[in-house]
Amino acid sequence: MSKNTTLIKTITLPHKSGGTITVVNINEPYGELSSTVTSIGVSLSDKEPEWKVHIPINKIDELISALHEAKKVFEERDTGYHAHDELASDTGGGA
Repeated sequence: MSKNTTLIKTITLPHKSGGTITVVNINEPYGELSSTVTSIGVSLSDKEPEWKVHIPINKIDELISALHEAKKVFEERDTGYHAHDELASDTGGGA
């Protein structure tokens, strides 16, 4: 099976030591002549991603639209109060 990957971007997660979101393109992910996918991996530490999803290239625009919609819905419902901000802590209970 031929797999060659191209790293697109690594995004550091806030409040997580070594946590990242990694975006790569994978050519022939399922064997010879299979279509390229974009793989999104999430790691909460310095290890291999705990979660991965493969997005067909021709579905990326639809996914981006859905992500924008998710953000819009969140912003419409967000009251602005975030307990962790007030506590200056990554987790509940204060710093």
